[in-house]
Amino acid sequence: MRCSWFQTFEFRNLKPQRLEWALGLNLLRGENGAGKTNLLEVLRLLSGWGPFRGRSASEAPRWEGTAGRAVLKGGFSGEEDLEIAAFVGRRVDLRRDGKPVGAATVRNRVPALSFTPEDLALVEGAPAIRRRFLDGLCALLLPLYAFRLLEYRKALRQRAAALKQNRGLGATAKVLAPLASWIWASRAAAVDLLRMGLSEVSELLPGPTEIAFSRGGSVGLEDGLEDYWTSLARRAPLEGRIGLPVVGPHRDDLLVASGGKAALQVFSRGHRRRVAVALMMAAGWAVERKLRRAPLLLLDEVAAELDDTGRSVLVEALKARGWQVFAATAESAFDGWPGAVWVVSEGSVQRNA
Repeated sequence: MRCSWFQTFEFRNLKPQRLEWALGLNLLRGENGAGKTNLLEVLRLLSGWGPFRGRSASEAPRWEGTAGRAVLKGGFSGEEDLEIAAFVGRRVDLRRDGKPVGAATVRNRVPALSFTPEDLALVEGAPAIRRRFLDGLCALLLPLYAFRLLEYRKALRQRAAALKQNRGLGATAKVLAPLASWIWASRAAAVDLLRMGLSEVSELLPGPTEIAFSRGGSVGLEDGLEDYWTSLARRAPLEGRIGLPVVGPHRDDLLVASGGKAALQVFSRGHRRRVAVALMMAAGWAVERKLRRAPLLLLDEVAAELDDTGRSVLVEALKARGWQVFAATAESAFDGWPGAVWVVSEGSVQRNA
């Protein structure tokens, strides 16, 4: 899918405007605070995701005189033509062709993957970064995923409270077990697709790279449900001592290695960034293969920590895939961009001649 146009009204610092986008590569250039990330966030909201991490929808309306809501509208084309509207205030209300629609449905119709500088730490960062990466991919591949993950997190909080209060744990375990097993299976399937995707973007990799899915607190039994119950029984003494749940998807990880050793030990910082970019591209490949729709890629300053070689390889990979890309960057990055260049200044956007 591709975004043909979008228009904004009273959204953050963006001035009301309608923008007709290039259907290939779009580069957004401007100083910090100019509005580049806000433009990417418009696309993120219109494609069924919430605001970027650390941002609030309630802070999106620019003026209080707009009934507390910003209005976004966008036209999408490709595998089908549709128009999406987002009314952003205390919550985000979505409309498809003028009718209310759920976020999961929009994500399935307009698959978008967004990446920030934090995602460049996929290799050496905390497991939580890799879990968020997997969750974003799974939410696109499986419409029920976001709902079941939310249910799992609710039950997990209840179990954590029960552990601290030293009260019965059986009820929460019965709720968590099937959810954990389902999420484990979903993440494992996504990693299988990622593995195939990496082979399709191997030019991005600095060397042999292997990935594997690791279940949190697992004893390693093949059947997910049996594994959860057995692992829970074995870890019960540890849970009792520390007062926290230690088995389940909240402790999963995506293991990245090279030649049987952790990639963190093998690759330099620059090469680890290349692996992270390859994982991002592999996720796009997985979405395209599973949904039969080209993904939109939203890249917020991901080139900032890449060296010249890394940037060059990334641009060539983006060009080769044929997806629509929106990349926000500092003035000095991505010289020689082979697509449309947009200058962003104080909330206004102009296409470079």
